[in-house]
Amino acid sequence: MISTINKPNLGGMTLSLVAKDDAKFVHVVRVSDILNGTYAMPFLHVWFALDYFRTRNYDYTKKLELLFTLSRFRNHRVMRKVNSIIATREGKKPFTFTVEMTQLDINIGKTVDEAKARGIDPSKYLDESTDDDDVPQCSNDWCLNQNTTCGKAADNVQIITDLDGVDWFVLIVRQNGPGRSQLAWAGGFVDKGETFKAAALREKDEETEVTISGNGVQVETIITELAPVKLMDWDPRAKFVEGMEVGAVVTHHVFKSS
Repeated sequence: MISTINKPNLGGMTLSLVAKDDAKFVHVVRVSDILNGTYAMPFLHVWFALDYFRTRNYDYTKKLELLFTLSRFRNHRVMRKVNSIIATREGKKPFTFTVEMTQLDINIGKTVDEAKARGIDPSKYLDESTDDDDVPQCSNDWCLNQNTTCGKAADNVQIITDLDGVDWFVLIVRQNGPGRSQLAWAGGFVDKGETFKAAALREKDEETEVTISGNGVQVETIITELAPVKLMDWDPRAKFVEGMEVGAVVTHHVFKSS
């Protein structure tokens, strides 16, 4: 359940959030609530927040690095469960685990201890209850119609910095699996011939309608394209046996007193 009690301080401006397409809801969530583990994000959606803030906010970066590792650990857990299903299907290729991935899982206890020491509650990433939905969603007939090429997707990271200097993420609640009912960026697959940037901006408009209106406050919107990243455990859908390559665009609205 997402709290709607706290809202960004936008002065006299009004923020309207409309969910569309694959988004069931759109919420503004304090970045601090993601950093502290109050709310978890599916798969490796943490990555692009980490990539964006890496040179901008040291405290954010240290927490996001730990959350990224926790996200990967959860992915690997889902992938192993999906592999147990793939093993019963003739001609299907299981996920392979690199030495680095296996070592990450072996060292998860150290990551959990470091997270707790930084005030992060890791329980939502360690909780296996969401696997009951994610595993079937990652191993349904569509996912097991495996594609031998690398999948391509794009996310749009929407951030608001309000008049108090508080950072907020604009996050959707996913309507469909995998990651159903979880907080995530607006995003989706890259169409043939489309760039990652074009796909990210298209998906933002298809899944969210973020409108800022009113007077008396200056709003600077900064658009930043982040480099695509490919990890074998990006998104544990068995369809993409060669992994997923995902790019992102950050849309950052900074509110300033006139």
